[in-house]
Amino acid sequence: MQNPLLHQRGWLAPAVAALLALPATGAPPSLSAQSLPPSPPPVFPPTVTWHDARLLGAFTLAAAAVMPADRAVQRVMQRDGVQRSALLSNAANVFNAYGSPGVFAATAAIYTAGWATRRPKVARLGLRTGETILLSGIVTGGLKGIAGRARPYASPQRPGDWRLFSGVRDGARQSFPSGHTTAAFAFAAAMDREYRVLGLRSAYWVGPALYGAATLTGLARMHADKHWASDVVMGAGVGLVSALVVSRFHAARYQQPPRWIDRRLLPRPRG
Repeated sequence: MQNPLLHQRGWLAPAVAALLALPATGAPPSLSAQSLPPSPPPVFPPTVTWHDARLLGAFTLAAAAVMPADRAVQRVMQRDGVQRSALLSNAANVFNAYGSPGVFAATAAIYTAGWATRRPKVARLGLRTGETILLSGIVTGGLKGIAGRARPYASPQRPGDWRLFSGVRDGARQSFPSGHTTAAFAFAAAMDREYRVLGLRSAYWVGPALYGAATLTGLARMHADKHWASDVVMGAGVGLVSALVVSRFHAARYQQPPRWIDRRLLPRPRG
């Protein structure tokens, strides 16, 4: 008599093979096929920090410390020997023009060169520098209008001649802070920082040369009797802090898809 278990084994093996050949329709989907949760939006660091406030506060204190010497510095700058020196007068004219319109023309030239050569990094350097000068100009213009400080030529004996909000319409009361100095330091700081952020090559002397030119711009404004020494100190602080704010705003976003301003104002790279 034939064993029934042996008879079952005869058809069990083909049945198991058939089952293994069926598609695994009930198997769970692979990890790559699963819908992953959306990634959280990027978290950017704050644009304005306490470091900026402390730095601007330090320049404000420095300007206040210089104010008692404003009249003495102005007398030195307006001495006959200083004013009659052809060398000093020509140098003052050069750096007065450098502060405005010089840095604006240089910024426009850098941006245009980036477009002409289709190099986005160069164009971005000009764009970021222009943004820094624009921000510093807005801050300086607001301070000028609010402070209403008389320029040295308008009130040579009274460096403490302040009239709140009189600088909104009166150009002779737009002494504090120095706009030319602000623009020159904003240009220097933006160029120095953006060169490094964008990975562009920069000679070691570029930063010191630009800051030196900005300092000479402030001296030229005092030579022209347009600003007190404390105006120049405060202008330097506004320019430096503006560069920090703009650079920090953009630095964390370079790895993100370009925003509309970059898509419209920056060229596409070659090739």
